[in-house]
Amino acid sequence: MVTKSSRFYIRLGEIMSALGGSALVGGVVFAKELWHYWKPRKVGVYGPTMVGKTTLDRYMTTPGEMEEIPISERTKHFKVPGINRFLLPRPSRKRVTYKGDTRVVYSSDIGGEERFWNLWVDDLVNRQVEAVVFLIDHRSSKGGDEAVQAVGGFKYLVDAILHRQYRYRNLRSWWRGKKYSPKLIMLVANKADQWWDEQANILWQQQRLGEHKIFDPFREDLVRLQKAGVPTKRGMMATKIGWNVENTMLDLLS
Repeated sequence: MVTKSSRFYIRLGEIMSALGGSALVGGVVFAKELWHYWKPRKVGVYGPTMVGKTTLDRYMTTPGEMEEIPISERTKHFKVPGINRFLLPRPSRKRVTYKGDTRVVYSSDIGGEERFWNLWVDDLVNRQVEAVVFLIDHRSSKGGDEAVQAVGGFKYLVDAILHRQYRYRNLRSWWRGKKYSPKLIMLVANKADQWWDEQANILWQQQRLGEHKIFDPFREDLVRLQKAGVPTKRGMMATKIGWNVENTMLDLLS
C-alpha cells in the first residue's frame, strides 16, 4: 500500500533525478560551448582570383566596413629563393561570433590565379585542413575565361582530394597526405548583393538555396565528392558588406 509519506519520497526522488539530469545536460552543453570557444579550427579558403577571399580573410580578422580591394592589390606569392616553388603563407587566427556562438578559425589568404592552385593543395595537406570554403561568384555562370577559372579551379581541387594528386613538399607532408581528406567542403556563392534574385529569395525562404542556378556549373563535382564520401554544403554571403559571413562560417563548423 502506497502511503502519503511514500508518495512524497517518490516524488522527491523524481525531482532530484530531474534536477541532476538537468545539471548534467547543462554541464555537457557548457563544456561543448567552451570547447568551441577555445578549440582552433583549421579552415582552408580557396577559389578563383578576385572572388573575395582576401575580403573574407580581413572581415573574419576584424568585422566592419570593408573597402573595395583594387586589382593591383590582389593576393600574390613569391617563390622560395633557389627553388621553383611559391612560398606558402602562414595562417592567422580569427574568432568568429554569431548570436553568442563562437568559433576560433585558422586560415590563410591564398591567391586564386591558376599558378597558385598548387598552394591550395599544399595548404590542405600541410595544415591537415578540416573544413574547406570554396568561394565563387556570379561570374562563374556567365561563361568566358572567368567561368573557366572558377569551374576549373574547383575541379582541380576535387581531383586532388579524390585522387590524392599532391605535390608533396617534403617526406612529412607525403606521410600526412597518404590518407588525408577534409571533413567537409562548402561551396559558397559570394557577392550575394550582386546576384541575389527572386529565385534566390524564394529558395532562401524554403531553405533550398542549394538549388539556385549559380551552383549549376559545379554540380558534377559536388556529386563526385558525395559519391566518394566527402560531405558537402552550399552557402552564400556578401563579404564586402558583411552579410551572412559569420552565420555561414558557423554553419561550416557546426
